[in-house]
Amino acid sequence: MKPLILVTSLIFGAAALAGGVRAMLMERADEQTVAYYSDGARKNAITVVDGTKQGPAEQWYPSGNPEWRGQYADGFRQGEWTFWNEDGSVDVERSGLYEQGKKIADLDA
Repeated sequence: MKPLILVTSLIFGAAALAGGVRAMLMERADEQTVAYYSDGARKNAITVVDGTKQGPAEQWYPSGNPEWRGQYADGFRQGEWTFWNEDGSVDVERSGLYEQGKKIADLDA
């Protein structure tokens, strides 16, 4: 019976320790997350602070051309955002100044 209790205690202790380490890594002050397409090309890079999008962010098309670039504040688009079409031209409909995730003005041409 004692070996069973010892083994069980070791398993639960190791699981608790691993969970604590994982939680500690997830709570880093800030981190830039980078996602990739299946061919290894970069898809996006977004800064996350305490689990919330915060700071610079950008995304690329599979071709490598930029798709969008801007800043997040408290998880919302904030400030100047530029969006591009796949051919490299600026998407003027979506590009502009954002406040709390809503477009409030067009970009100056």
